[in-house]
Amino acid sequence: MNKKNIYISNLCWSKRDNDKVIEYLRKEGISGIDLAPLKYFESWKNIIANSKKLKIFFNKNKIKINALQGIFYKTKYNIFNIKDKKKITKHFELIIQLCKIFKTKKIILGSSNFRDPGNLNAKQADRIFSNYFKSLNKLLKKNNIFLCIETIPKYYKEKYIFEFSHLKNLVKKINSSNIKINFDTSVYHFQKFNKNKFLKNIKSIKNIQISQPIFDYFDKPTTNNLNFIDYIKDNDSFDEISLEMIDKRFNRKKFEISISNIKKFFNI
Repeated sequence: MNKKNIYISNLCWSKRDNDKVIEYLRKEGISGIDLAPLKYFESWKNIIANSKKLKIFFNKNKIKINALQGIFYKTKYNIFNIKDKKKITKHFELIIQLCKIFKTKKIILGSSNFRDPGNLNAKQADRIFSNYFKSLNKLLKKNNIFLCIETIPKYYKEKYIFEFSHLKNLVKKINSSNIKINFDTSVYHFQKFNKNKFLKNIKSIKNIQISQPIFDYFDKPTTNNLNFIDYIKDNDSFDEISLEMIDKRFNRKKFEISISNIKKFFNI
């Protein structure tokens, strides 16, 4: 069994808590973070220069970046609006530049507003979505970047990709070695974890994120998450596991219990 590298999404803490949190993660042997850039910066403006400075801080603290997430936060782009296509591609070019700065090869794409199909039917939306990402493949392949698309349950007001089977079919239709699945365990908070379905699609999965219902702290893990961890910790297909928690009011005590739990369950 390969040792798992554990990463924590920075969606859990604010910029003012960053120094203490990063120091704590380093001391606890956590490999790094999933990085949502606008948790550090106010906007996408001047983000290249600002990110270079931030990377120096991460290097100093031996923190690696597993993936970039929240990539369309504070934008109004929509994949189904033909007027946005060139702007979206330009934004992806910016995100790829950030990947190079932070030395990560993975981008996580959720962004419900970005993929809200409006009045389109499923067939129309699938055609537009798959055709765009087929066209993006050349840029991803050239830069050796993996785009990891995630399912978001309907509970979180997702209007398009809320079923794992739908995402699986879209990725199959796009048919790109650089467009894969970000498997977030949130998909199994509303249904039982299906190990066989997961195993059947394992080659399409590039990134794993563990999350609690409503992205709560991992201080009281659900049975589904514990069952999933029992399975994945002995599976050598994935060496990198992320824990995603979201909190507007950072709770240090719950955060530290969460880190202790994820380490314990993965024998770190």
